[in-house]
Amino acid sequence: MLTMSDLQDQADRRWRDEFEWHLSIVPVLMDVLVDATLPVIPVGLGSRFDKDQITGGGYRDNMAMADRIDTGPVADARDLWDWVIGYTLAVSSWLNHDVPAPYAADIPPVVDRRVNADPLTARGLALVTAGWLIDRADRIVLLTELEDHRAEMFRTIRHLRGRYGVFNHPRRARPTQCTICGEMTVHTRWATSTDGRPRSIEVKTCSTCGDEHREDEGTRP
Repeated sequence: MLTMSDLQDQADRRWRDEFEWHLSIVPVLMDVLVDATLPVIPVGLGSRFDKDQITGGGYRDNMAMADRIDTGPVADARDLWDWVIGYTLAVSSWLNHDVPAPYAADIPPVVDRRVNADPLTARGLALVTAGWLIDRADRIVLLTELEDHRAEMFRTIRHLRGRYGVFNHPRRARPTQCTICGEMTVHTRWATSTDGRPRSIEVKTCSTCGDEHREDEGTRP
């Protein structure tokens, strides 16, 4: 029989798995989104001398023009990064709430809300930001005040992942045993609920027999 401590350990592991799974998608998603902006943001706004801008130098920065565009990858990159940095700054603020002034605060490596115009740089910034958050997951799990922000950020990540076909292999828990076929081939992913609940739901799928279990629907063959 599971004790209260066992149940809490399971809940903590589930929270961390969900946390790492979503954040590990952000770097490659930012790479894809920023890369997709390059052909669509002209330097001269229609001039025959237009050239695609990648990083800076003699041409205008792609993302500096993002405020003029409210749809597509430009807006999506801006929206996603704003969610991620906003959450990161909120986490830092809560973690440092009781830190005395003479001591160095636990400051995240990236605090700029502007999206970098270079896809690889945007990916790198997202990578170190996600890593900073994941490294502090054991403390962040206690910040219940930020759960609504986290849930909406994760919903945005899942939505953009599907919209742009970013199906890389994010961090995931080790496979578990299938209750149907007995093989250790059950993998976990996270999806948007079909019953309207705000948070993401856990989906376990066996790669051997195909059995799938969703939190919001139960088991289905």
